[in-house]
Amino acid sequence: MGIELRNWHDMIGGTLFPAHTLIFRPTIPEERLMKIVFLCSCADVGKDGVGDYTALIARECGRRGHKTLVVALNDGFVGGFAAGDGVLRLGTAMGWRERVERAREAVASFGAEVVSLQWVPYGFHPKGISWKIEKGLGRIVGGRPAQVMCHEVWIGAEAGASLRCHVAGAVQRMVMKRIFRTLRAGCVQTSNAAYAGLLRQAGLEAEVLPLFGAIPVRGVRAVKEDGIVRFGMFGELHPKWPPEPLLGRLRDMGKRIEIAHIGGMSQMGEAAWRKMKQRYAREFAFKRLGQQPPERVSQFLMEMDFGIATTPLALIGKSGTATAMLEHGLPVIVNRNDVQYPGVEAGDKPEGVIVMDGDFICALQEAPRREPRSRLPEVADQFLESLIAIRAGKP
Repeated sequence: MGIELRNWHDMIGGTLFPAHTLIFRPTIPEERLMKIVFLCSCADVGKDGVGDYTALIARECGRRGHKTLVVALNDGFVGGFAAGDGVLRLGTAMGWRERVERAREAVASFGAEVVSLQWVPYGFHPKGISWKIEKGLGRIVGGRPAQVMCHEVWIGAEAGASLRCHVAGAVQRMVMKRIFRTLRAGCVQTSNAAYAGLLRQAGLEAEVLPLFGAIPVRGVRAVKEDGIVRFGMFGELHPKWPPEPLLGRLRDMGKRIEIAHIGGMSQMGEAAWRKMKQRYAREFAFKRLGQQPPERVSQFLMEMDFGIATTPLALIGKSGTATAMLEHGLPVIVNRNDVQYPGVEAGDKPEGVIVMDGDFICALQEAPRREPRSRLPEVADQFLESLIAIRAGKP
């Protein structure tokens, strides 16, 4: 087993990941090593969730001895293009044809054996309708074995969706199907059972590849003796997230409670936070830490007693912030179940998730804090086995 010291911070041009990472290269049979190209929309670290996901899984593949290249095809954070070790960022200021040709040349020069498309419709088009990229992606991939990771699918599939969303979603679904068939994707994966069910309804056989968190577990658990029960929130506060009846039930615990938030928010999220703080200021303590570096986020999650997710239960598997909480061992409360997809099973409740049914307070009291553990290694195992299979012609 060899050890190589690499500066991944310099490679990806950001501050999300540690500056120096020891890369352990296990002994892998030569025939199982691959040259993998990852296609995504944006690769600006810390500013795009799918880009962060792509950087992390590419790094994990590189740690195992595979050669990787990340190509961002629609990066709004660079003017023209930017290239570094293992990353090519093509900016939105460039014409689409030029981006396609640069990407095609890079993929060919790299000698790619398999391509992974990290798909999110709105990453490639402001309305999620990416008509013109179908042929471009086909030229870039060039008939190589392809895997698609669907981080999001189409809008308007949930019960009660507006006619406008339903129509837009139908167009998005048609475009996605055309792109995946143009690529002849040998493997389609997504982060949760609900999306997998929707893809199957559309005639795209899909399997669940669980999400992993983008916050390395670096914090240290410190039990505080001040009698305060701490509930942590991380990232966007969704406008549809309802504070009631959750906060009313927490009031019934009869304990001193602090609700703390870390990470960035949109203007709508900020407004929702201020409204909640104003309404419950006499009953709970509120703390807002704002944007923080990953190591501080990790320590924050280690200091909390519970996490609160604002994502609906059916889609909790696609929430990177909920996944980070779970990876840090936090029991996570999910108090939204307002998204249902007709004819689609949402799958089992993830381990560590607490829902608002039955004796909720008893469930809180009995919820164990688990040992922190990153999902990335096991997710990478499943991902790489999929790529090995499609490279061998076994979809």
